[in-house]
Amino acid sequence: FTDSFSPIITHYYDEVKEKNGELVHNLEIDFIINVDKANVSVKLSEEHCDYMWVTKDSEYLDEFIKDFAPDIVFAPCYGNTFMLRLTRYVAKLTGKKVISYISDDSYTLKQFNLSLFYWINRFAVRRQLRKTFPYYSLVYTMTENQKRQCEKDFGANMKILLKSVAFGEIPEKNSVGNPIKLVYAGGIYLNRWKTLSMVAEAVRRLNADGAKIRLDIYTGNELSKKMESQLNDGTNSFVHSAVSQEELENIYHNSDIALHTESFDLKNRLAVRMSFSTKIVDCLSSGCAVMAICDKKQGGFVYLKENNAALCVSSKSEIYNTLESIANNQNIILDYAENAKKCCLLNHDKKKTTNMIVSDFERIANESSSN
Repeated sequence: FTDSFSPIITHYYDEVKEKNGELVHNLEIDFIINVDKANVSVKLSEEHCDYMWVTKDSEYLDEFIKDFAPDIVFAPCYGNTFMLRLTRYVAKLTGKKVISYISDDSYTLKQFNLSLFYWINRFAVRRQLRKTFPYYSLVYTMTENQKRQCEKDFGANMKILLKSVAFGEIPEKNSVGNPIKLVYAGGIYLNRWKTLSMVAEAVRRLNADGAKIRLDIYTGNELSKKMESQLNDGTNSFVHSAVSQEELENIYHNSDIALHTESFDLKNRLAVRMSFSTKIVDCLSSGCAVMAICDKKQGGFVYLKENNAALCVSSKSEIYNTLESIANNQNIILDYAENAKKCCLLNHDKKKTTNMIVSDFERIANESSSN
């Protein structure tokens, strides 16, 4: 928060419990934000702050927006009813075109959740999305699946926007370590840890008659006792605290395979099916071969498969066999490291991406000014 946007917390409660091997947060926060002279009372509660109630004095908001006089409005499309209403309010007030970006499926009913409150909230968000999408002149997304879905549901003007990297030299992969080093860096929530535990178990089996593969996991998430026992045996798999981007680049440079994983359980599989983890691009630019372990319909998996940019494993039963094949033929690693590099250079160039965004914003801003 900046000095002019400082919260005063009036109530905070965060209880952490272990449930079925997961660390579950029961979070409640009440706070007051002073934006210039306006007091905004906010209440966040339940898992991941699904609900938000806000009261405001719109006079000061109107004054700020009119003084700023935007040429164009950029409003990311989140599954949050307040933010969607705010987008429409700003669009009407300014009369300017709106560009948006969507990365999660907050609209379709292809989800699994037994909570009544989840579905009440989802139908409320669906209604707000239907009302808000007509205000968007352009909507970016990261996957073809979501692009097609939004075109179908809303008739929206959609465009693919992928994470880019400012290329230095992507390291050339000329040799493979002994043992082969697998690296996972990122969150282990949404049951990703369960997929990693399957990898760890497969590594243990392969190493029964000698060390062939080593799994290193770097994460900022807390581990329950169950997670610790399955992911951090100190011989075949190791869990480390999160590291800086610079440190991670060095770790990748000294590793062989960068892992991307998602959960195989129904709830989380459906939740992320249209998503594209930004970690995928980090893996592609690492110099390592990339291995993706997740459902075959998941957006990131589809992209990697179509571009032949990763070893793609779409079922639990394939994990051991794939690792065994790699252990027996290390040229697979060298081949896929080259494939990942080619994909990254072709599709994730920061200069090309920046030029595209600037061109889109200028074009749509000019359309606003001519109306």
